[in-house]
Amino acid sequence: MDNRAPVATASTASSDDDDNMVAFYERTLELEEVGPDTYLSVDLWRPKGNRGVFGGQVIGQALASASKTVGGGFRCNSFHCYFLAPGQNTEMIAYEVRRIRQGSSYCSRLVIAKQSGRVIFMAMASFQGPEPSVLRHQYAMPKVPPPESLISPEEHLRLKQQQNNTTKDIDVDRMAEHDVLPVETRHISMPKDQQGLPVKALWLRAKGDMSELGHSHHQKRRTVIKCLDQLSDSLCRVMDVAELVRQVHPDSSWQNAADEVYAGMFSYMNQLNTHVGLYGKLVEVMDDHEISCTFSPVEREVAMSFRRDFERSGIHLPKDAHAHFVGLSSDIQESSRGFLKSQSLPPPSDRAVAVPVDHLRSLPSQVSMHILQSSSTRKRADGTAVVDLVLDEYAAHYILRDCADDATREAVYRAWQFGSTAAVDTLETLLEQRRALSHLVGFESFGHMALEDKMAKSPSHVDEFLRGLATQAQPKWNTAINALHRVRSKTRQGSQQMFPWDRDYWMSKQQMDKGALPSLHSYFSLGRVVLGLSRVFKSLYGVELRAASPQPGEIWHPEVRKLEVVDEDGKLLGLIYCDVFSRSSKAHVGAAHFTARCARRIDDDVEVSVASAPHSSRTVVERDGQRFQLPVVVLICDFPVPVEGSPSLLSWSNVETIFHEMGHAMHSMLGQNGFHNVAGTRCPVDFVELPSILMEHFARSPHVLSLFASHYKTGAPLPLELVTKHAERRREHAAFDLHAQLFMSALDQRYHSPVLDPAGTGDGGWSTRSLIELHKDAMFSEGPGTSFFGHVEDTQWQSRFTHLIGYGASYYSYLFDRVLAGQIWDRVFHGDQPQQQVVGNPLSRLAGERFKNEVLRWGGGRDPWQSLAAVLDNGSTRHGEIDAVAQGSKSAMRIVGGWKLPDI
Repeated sequence: MDNRAPVATASTASSDDDDNMVAFYERTLELEEVGPDTYLSVDLWRPKGNRGVFGGQVIGQALASASKTVGGGFRCNSFHCYFLAPGQNTEMIAYEVRRIRQGSSYCSRLVIAKQSGRVIFMAMASFQGPEPSVLRHQYAMPKVPPPESLISPEEHLRLKQQQNNTTKDIDVDRMAEHDVLPVETRHISMPKDQQGLPVKALWLRAKGDMSELGHSHHQKRRTVIKCLDQLSDSLCRVMDVAELVRQVHPDSSWQNAADEVYAGMFSYMNQLNTHVGLYGKLVEVMDDHEISCTFSPVEREVAMSFRRDFERSGIHLPKDAHAHFVGLSSDIQESSRGFLKSQSLPPPSDRAVAVPVDHLRSLPSQVSMHILQSSSTRKRADGTAVVDLVLDEYAAHYILRDCADDATREAVYRAWQFGSTAAVDTLETLLEQRRALSHLVGFESFGHMALEDKMAKSPSHVDEFLRGLATQAQPKWNTAINALHRVRSKTRQGSQQMFPWDRDYWMSKQQMDKGALPSLHSYFSLGRVVLGLSRVFKSLYGVELRAASPQPGEIWHPEVRKLEVVDEDGKLLGLIYCDVFSRSSKAHVGAAHFTARCARRIDDDVEVSVASAPHSSRTVVERDGQRFQLPVVVLICDFPVPVEGSPSLLSWSNVETIFHEMGHAMHSMLGQNGFHNVAGTRCPVDFVELPSILMEHFARSPHVLSLFASHYKTGAPLPLELVTKHAERRREHAAFDLHAQLFMSALDQRYHSPVLDPAGTGDGGWSTRSLIELHKDAMFSEGPGTSFFGHVEDTQWQSRFTHLIGYGASYYSYLFDRVLAGQIWDRVFHGDQPQQQVVGNPLSRLAGERFKNEVLRWGGGRDPWQSLAAVLDNGSTRHGEIDAVAQGSKSAMRIVGGWKLPDI
């Protein structure tokens, strides 16, 4: 520890300024944590006539410092102190606390107080945990007159003057000291004791209302959570909008400026995440039972989320370890960028695949043209024309799907899945850095660190879920593989073994054999789809979407549309901006939901002296005497631009996409719990997709489709039998998608486990060995799919697993939420209907209110397991299952893993 005390300028309290004195007394024992077990005084006081700071305040601050390092159940039972030098009120005092002993029922602390590196005071404090005892050490109360019968301090001073035979007026300085002291004294005239020694006794009482003083201090400390939430909102109102601008703004100068703003704010946010003073205040309040017991459930979740953020930033680490943490964090960011950048690099020329030109004939003409224009062509010795194809994802996709030649498909698959050795090296470096970071802050692995605040809680719980799901899924994908074998046997003789490069080709052949289905595009104009969404939300939640005209400068592109979300009384709940069409200036983010501003209560904001961004009157409302900031979100999609003279027509997949993103938006609109940090979609990553995936079920419901799906020219309704055929066609290969999701989820967990190198060699390439080991796991190695899904020698599939960057140790979340959404759909919206309602109509207001009140309105302000248990508790579910789910333990993950698989 640094032996030099921090130097600061101390404030002084003037005896003739009552307001300052009141504020001073409230801060008498207030301390700022400036390091591990190190605290700094806030205010110091030197009484007139004293040569140094008031000793009683030093004693009190020393005891307060020691108390901050023991548990809330301990009470001080012994305190010995020594003044070694006078302290000055012109510099703050630093209190270093040393933990001498820490037992289960007893602990002791040494406190050293310093000014300018000089020790001025030392104290030893002992603390005892509560335990029953019949011993009493307090002296019996002597028989003395009551305080009301005794003379005032002024009269006492006059009496002293008379006893000293002085005729001077009462000492003005002495009276001034009595005026500013927070206590009033009444002196008692006592006889000498039995040994003839003098005895002094006096009554003491506070001059003011101590309950009010304590209440005021209590209230100020209680605002710490509010202050942090307000600060978080101020930061995110800049960072979130900067992130949006750099992704979607058509002007590159705006994108570049947003990049700079985001980088600067990110750096500043990291500084705040390692601010010892802020962390100390938060811990102090959370550990004070008298304050924390008054927290609402939402407020408690807010406090916990901030505390986790601080501690994951290594704030509790010693100086050298924290510097290592900061360096590792920077290295991880650099490795992440390097891995993503490697995806856009072309394969080396020596990895080119020689493809006979004749084998391109079965590809779509535009794909063949692309390959011929981008590759060199030559003739072999036998006269065969070949192209030396340097693969990209576009060409690889179509060759694997449409090329009839097995050898060409195999060569393309091997070349494409070989990926980049540099990318593998970068990935392994990144995973090793993540593991080192997690060890530094006390976790067994990065997986344990990442899952601590998720629904899953630990890697073993995720494994329980994945294995339960795989047990259900294996018969499904075995059936699907056998169906492909039957298709292949119609045209191929000999070996029936199938390999990964056969999968896409025979899936396509299976679809072609059944014939193409009529397209649904003509029934899904964008305007009608948005109208359908509004009708769904009105039926379920009593809210609807209303088109609004943007103000000049409010939108970043003419194609952006503004929607207001209003309740049944016409009151505004929030704003949604829709930027749904493809354009070259938009980053390739696909479909996404951006939160530009979260909902929160603002009338109880803490006043700050610095300038802050004003609230727009259009995004602030008053409810029941309180003022709230309304949410503002942006939905991004990549739909095709409509041709002139025709509305924007969507595929059924596009419809599911916009329903999905609107599910996120409605979570933001209805998840208004008063706090920014847990508003709307600010909840655990393995819960955040639940409302949006649930909306996909509505997009597939015949009843919901009948609300809006009609031909854009004739107005004819969408034939429901056509919907049924498309749904059946989709389900044919859903098991393959599930297998891929399960495998990637399991690989993600394996890569973030305590042991990264399964062979223990310490050399490179361990990520490939780990991949091979997972292929051998019973989850994936049984049945006819062994070769169909298996690892192909000399390939590095993980080099293209980019989801490892954003979803480290949490890729399972999408599968997890698919299962949860399927259960809620069946039990709440579809299979849990009152008898009087039409069977199969999911648009029940009763069901919608239940989902809104138990899930959406909480945002991240409630344990998701409790929300899940509450919404599923329909009276017919076994109480044992509901209770287990509410606990969120390993058995809960096992239960979820055994729930019915959706969509297959």
